[in-house]
Amino acid sequence: MAVLNRQKQIDLDLAGLRKYVREVRRALKMDRGDFNVCFVNDEEIRRLNSLYRDKPKPTDVLSFPGQEEEESDLAKPDGSEFSDFWGDVVISVDTASRNAEIEGHSTEAEIRWLILHGALHLLGYDHEKDQGEMTALELSLRERLAQTFGASSGRPAA
Repeated sequence: MAVLNRQKQIDLDLAGLRKYVREVRRALKMDRGDFNVCFVNDEEIRRLNSLYRDKPKPTDVLSFPGQEEEESDLAKPDGSEFSDFWGDVVISVDTASRNAEIEGHSTEAEIRWLILHGALHLLGYDHEKDQGEMTALELSLRERLAQTFGASSGRPAA
């Protein structure tokens, strides 16, 4: 697991965020694999969003699964180079900070929720296609993780 900070606008508690990522992995039963989290600015996430989703605007979080969608039923091919790798989550700290201010909670809480949201996407959940399952699970996990890290509920990430 790597937690990387590629932005300079906002100071982040990387040690605390690494601990949170470990708890998310445990809560989602992702113990047999890892995923990376990278914090970037709006310029970089805009570039990625344009390149991979053809949407030339910043967004709060992007997830890049480490396997093809047709393999995303939680079964990973044994022995492949990336069989223990779930993928990458990229978060714009700029957008997270703006969202937190609008919603009236801390940037730290918003970033934690985006990590959880991104990890759910790595597992194949899709709030744009399901019947609310991802949102319900995300809100439930926010409450559970808040017992350790604080800042419960709030709006689900987009």
